[in-house]
Amino acid sequence: MLKPVSAQVGTGATRCYGSPMLPLSREEVLSAFDDTEDLFLPDLASIDWAVHDYLGWIHPAGHQGFVVLQSPNTGEVRGIRLNRAQRKSRKPGLEMCSWCHHVHRTNGTAMFTVSVRGSDGRHTLGNVMCKNLDCSLRIRNLVSPDSIMKESLYEPAKIWRMQQSMHKWLGRANQI
Repeated sequence: MLKPVSAQVGTGATRCYGSPMLPLSREEVLSAFDDTEDLFLPDLASIDWAVHDYLGWIHPAGHQGFVVLQSPNTGEVRGIRLNRAQRKSRKPGLEMCSWCHHVHRTNGTAMFTVSVRGSDGRHTLGNVMCKNLDCSLRIRNLVSPDSIMKESLYEPAKIWRMQQSMHKWLGRANQI
């Protein structure tokens, strides 16, 4: 089970588990990754950090996603590289993100895989998530379109559920 932690993150401020992300500098984001080869960073100055529980973005080529978050186990900032496979569906349907439970119309999600740390790339775990890794914004209804299936759960509970799903998956891959 994941345990709550308080830790020094970003600008040196203390952050509790479940809190929004504190601003990170370019150097802090780069140092969070084990391998910075082919790492594309977004413009960090334009990010509203108060509405992000993690920082997620997609490489311009579309084949990789990147997630930066605070480990719930150690409190350190971790950067995780994900491989993305677009799921092209020919017939209309509904898709649900496994992190934020947002229900999309066709092609709103993608399959992301992460290598299990310590397996030298032999083992991977996959998850279907919002294709732009914008779950923090979707939970707060800051990105359109809205979910097709409305949920009565209040926002803090949605955030907690998303963080639990995210930490469980990345924990199974020994990434946090």
